[in-house]
Amino acid sequence: MKDILEYFNMQKNTMILDLKTLIEMETPSTEKPMLDKFASFMSEYIKKHTGIYPEIIDSEKAGKILRLKIQGKNAEQVLLLCHYDTVFPAGTLKIRPFRIADGKAYGPGIFDMKTGIVQTIYALKALIKNNQLLNSVVLLITSDEEIESASSKDIIIDEAKKSLYTLVMEPSLNGSLKTERSGVGTITVTVYGKASHAGLDPESGANAIYELAFMIPDIISLNDKNKGTSLNLDVINGGNRTNVIPDFCQGIMDIRYRIPDESDRVIKVLNEIPVKIKGTRRQLEYTLRPPLIKTAKSEELYKKVKKLGSEIGLELSQASVAGGSDGNFCSYYCPVIDGLGAVGAGAHSDSEYVIVDKIPERTALLYLILQNIH
Repeated sequence: MKDILEYFNMQKNTMILDLKTLIEMETPSTEKPMLDKFASFMSEYIKKHTGIYPEIIDSEKAGKILRLKIQGKNAEQVLLLCHYDTVFPAGTLKIRPFRIADGKAYGPGIFDMKTGIVQTIYALKALIKNNQLLNSVVLLITSDEEIESASSKDIIIDEAKKSLYTLVMEPSLNGSLKTERSGVGTITVTVYGKASHAGLDPESGANAIYELAFMIPDIISLNDKNKGTSLNLDVINGGNRTNVIPDFCQGIMDIRYRIPDESDRVIKVLNEIPVKIKGTRRQLEYTLRPPLIKTAKSEELYKKVKKLGSEIGLELSQASVAGGSDGNFCSYYCPVIDGLGAVGAGAHSDSEYVIVDKIPERTALLYLILQNIH
């Protein structure tokens, strides 16, 4: 098995050149033309390496989704998940170009998660070349993971329902594999009031900002450390002039939760908070990604992966983390191992990086999983 690690070590420089190309094509989650351009490039890139064109699934709002199907020795399928969108706005590359220093590669989106894409394609390329793909594979490379996967969620779930297990090529902070993740989502409360002159006639207005402010103690009270539930009001927008009673205010909250039913509790309480300011009304909207749940089958899968890793010198551990991924959707239908991609740090920050020497190791690990685990 160490032969395959040596093979990918020999491929390292080529993989880094490919990674540089992907980093230099910026893919902010909300820039559909840039996303679609990248998807077209990736279609040709995948064909070049695997000999197969992926299906391109168009999306009205998000970027195009790539779905690659590869026949293995067995008809049953394994689902591979990647995403190509990043959190960084267009133009970030000019400030932080791709570079390598002290064994680390830097660039926007390099950790989360373009390195994982390169690793996936190289592992599949080698498996096809060696005729070593045990199960059939469906690879989804999506475009909206960083904005809660509204366009790709149904496709992901549909494939998970048909899969033996799901492997998520998201990165890992310290090399640990992720077998549990928090549920994560965005809850938006919009308050509508009534405008009036703040000096001459304030009593006839209904202050939307005050109404949202009255909700804050109730929002804080929904946090429950014992249950692993956190709710944070992160953004508030309201009003437009200093001499007008504001008729609009909006608050945007981040929710993290370990127990699937906790999101129902939070939404119910928020909807039932009494209105304090007469003449105001509230509207609640939310998008949620459920927790990645750990099951007996996912623990069994983890042990098999850990054993394969040990045979190429990797000491793998498992972790439970607060951040969500598309693997969260899958864990209700099949076992999931997440965090198989790059090893590095700094996700969503100006300092994100990957450890270059870990790229071949994780590629070899994916190869061995797809070669051996049924």
